[in-house]
Amino acid sequence: MLSFPPDWTFVLQIVLFLVLWTVLRRFLFEPNLAVLRERAQRTTGAVHEASHLRKHAEEMAERYKTQLSQARAQSLQEVERASHEAEEQARALLESARAEAARMTLEMRESLHREMATARQGLEAYIPEFSRDIAQKLLGRPLT
Repeated sequence: MLSFPPDWTFVLQIVLFLVLWTVLRRFLFEPNLAVLRERAQRTTGAVHEASHLRKHAEEMAERYKTQLSQARAQSLQEVERASHEAEEQARALLESARAEAARMTLEMRESLHREMATARQGLEAYIPEFSRDIAQKLLGRPLT
């Protein structure tokens, strides 16, 4: 039973409890609390780092999309420019071929007219002879 004032065993129990508390706190509670704090800091740090990495990845994805769309637009422009250049070259070649064909046609006509004039001049010398032959054949008798 409890007597008043407490006896020396009560004081001994309190001292032993304080010693036990100090030893447990120093060797068990503080290391465990330190481990829990470190774990919480690592978890919080990992969460912050993951958040930071996610933001960085999203920024990189946006930059990639932007660069990809710019590259596509640039390639479309280059294709369109090359197409226009090809059309212009084709048009120029066609015009050149047409001009060459027109020039050749004109030269051939002039050459043909010259040949016809030459042939006409050459045949004009034979007109009296041809006329006499035709008349002889029509009359059926030789002309004198």
